[in-house]
This record gives sequence, C-alpha cells and structure tokens, in this order.
Amino acid sequence: MLFLEHYGVTDPGKVRNNNEDSLLVGEGRDDTLFAVADGIGGFEAGEVASSIAIDVLKDLEASAPLEEAIREANRRILAAARGDDRLAGMGTTVVAMRFGVKDGEPIAEISHVGDSRAYLLKGGDLRPVTEDHSLVAELVRSGDLTRAQASEHPQKNLITRALGAEAEVEVDTAVLPVGPGDRLILCSDGLSDMVPEAQMQDLLASSGAETPASAAHALVSAALDAGGLDNVTVVVVDVKEGDPYVEEPRRGGTQEMRALTPEEAGLPPRERSRDRRTRGKHAASRAKGGRLGWSLRVSISALAAALALTALVAPFYLWGTSRYFLGFDEGEVVIYRGLPYAPLGYRLSEEVRRTDLQESEVEERYKDQIKNHRLYSSEEQAEAAVRDLGAPEPTTIRR
Repeated sequence: MLFLEHYGVTDPGKVRNNNEDSLLVGEGRDDTLFAVADGIGGFEAGEVASSIAIDVLKDLEASAPLEEAIREANRRILAAARGDDRLAGMGTTVVAMRFGVKDGEPIAEISHVGDSRAYLLKGGDLRPVTEDHSLVAELVRSGDLTRAQASEHPQKNLITRALGAEAEVEVDTAVLPVGPGDRLILCSDGLSDMVPEAQMQDLLASSGAETPASAAHALVSAALDAGGLDNVTVVVVDVKEGDPYVEEPRRGGTQEMRALTPEEAGLPPRERSRDRRTRGKHAASRAKGGRLGWSLRVSISALAAALALTALVAPFYLWGTSRYFLGFDEGEVVIYRGLPYAPLGYRLSEEVRRTDLQESEVEERYKDQIKNHRLYSSEEQAEAAVRDLGAPEPTTIRR
C-alpha cells in the first residue's frame, strides 16, 4: 500500500518584515492536497491574496476539479480587492498538488499559476515539473535569452500570470506517474531564486535529508544562508510503500492514496473541448511511457510570437504600473515607470522625469545598476536612488 509522508515550512527570510507566503499541507478536506501560494502586492495585501487561495483549496472536496478551485480563488481575490482599496492590485502565485490513482497507476496532479514551482526527485535526479509564468521564462522560450542568462536576469521575478490579475486565469496542469521512493517538492521563488537546482538536488539526496521534515528545513536553511532575500516556503512529500503511521498533519502526517475517478483525474468535459496547447517534446515523452491517462498539459502555444507578446504585456497590469527604473537617454539619467522592455516594438514603459543628472556625473559603481534597469517599487525609491548616484558631498565637521 502506498502512503504519503509530508512536511511544510515557511520563513519570512532575512529582509522582509512580513511573510506573504501561505501553504497547505494535507489539512484540507482532501488530505492528499498540498499547495504553496506566494502573495503579491506589498504591505498586507499579498498575504491576504495568498491566504484566500489556500482557504479555497482547503475547502476543495476530493471529487472537485483542482483547476476550477484555482479559478474560484482568482474570483475571490478580485472580489476582495474591489471591496477594499487597501487591497487593490493584490495577487498571488499558486502551485497545488494532489495524489490519486488513474487506470490502476498512482499519479500526482499538479496545477500552477505564476512562478511558484513543483519538482520531482526520482532516483536521485531532480527535475522541474512546472514551467514559470514569468517574463524571463517567456524570453527563454522565444529564444531571446538563454537559461543561464535568465537565472541571473535582474527582472527574473516579474511574473506574467497570477491570481488576482484578470477576471479569467489560465491554469497549467501536469499529471505524472509516481511510485515508492519518489519525492515531490513545492516551493515559492524564495527558494528557487536563492538556491541553484544542482544544490537543491544534492541537499535532497543527502543522508541528512532522509525525512520530509529534514529535507524541508535543509532547503529553507540553504535559502537563508544564501541571503534570504524573500519569503521562502517549502513543502516536501514522499511517496512510500508499507503501513502508514500517524503524526500531526503539519509535521509530516501520512495518508493512504485514494482513487480518482476518470472525471477527477482528467479535465472536465468543458475543458477537454478547449484548445489546449501542449509543448510537443513533453507530451511525446510521456505518451511513450503509456502510463498517463491524459497528457501533460503545460500550456505552450505553437503561435509563439503572439503568445509571447501577450505574456510580456501581461505583467504590466500587475507590476508595470507600480514599478520604476532608471535609464540613460542622451547621456542623462531618466526615471521611467513600467518595465524596461519593448517586445515586438511595444514599449512597456513611459518617461516620468528627466533628472538633469549626466551620465558623466554618476559614480562608476552605479552605472551597471542603471544599465541593468534595477526596478523600484515606488517613485520615491527611484528619486532616492537618483540622489545617491552622484559623488558624495564633503562632510562638514563642526566644533
């Protein structure tokens, strides 16, 4: 008999005062359901959005579609934002995973929106199950960036899809076979941005990470040791064989894997009739195995250019209108609002103010920062950055 042993942990990190991440670790109505949500919006708004998403998933019945629950979370976040000006613009990423049996085979169904990730550790090898809905990920898929460049890109955290951004949200879902010894990991970008995947694999496969609890703590500690620049949340789920034992749910409880009906494991009829765009190499690799009742549905369009433009413009509603950056124009430092991109000739920024500060007056250590277009969350922060660009004034000592 297969059962699940799991553990979840979250930490605000070393820089942020509040934790906008939320997690679900098997304590909902469906006790094989796990999730991580990373809130967006600043102050307490991001925390509210991620909590709404998790609350919706907690109430999800075992027979209800996972994707529809995520869409319902999107609707509730939008409704809450409309009802309170303090919550305007809030949003959240989400990655959710539940287990079951399809055609006699144990499976994991994983749905996500945004850049919170799912990984599978199988036979000592770690591989991502989800593809980020982010600006740099779209640029990698379009060939404008390499994966190496994307990992170091200053705007790698700009997402192109989130709950709370639009009335309708597209949810990507993957279904993969699992077996004894498999380990699945859900995480916010507070982990994936700070810890390279090679290091994650080494940590997860080490003798000091044999249990989900020790593995989760090892990953969080690695993120904190690397700087802890963001909230970091990790959920680790091990698939095991034998007689399950019982512990406290949030400290690594276990559940027997239940069976899913074909309707649960597959798409609802309305969704099956939709045009589902699948990345060919992923779909083919799983179809050859013959173990999946339905293909991995990572949403990728054959019309890459058109979708890339849509995806690139998408962050504007969530990030661009409240983000600022500095740039050089004809040798002068200029403050811009928006994002420093122009996909297919469409500019995602507008000029706010010319500062009268010349490039020649900027200290060398700040020039790369301007050329890389570091983002600021407010115009005041951008103005403060401009004040710091020039050479320091002499200090006057009074006796």
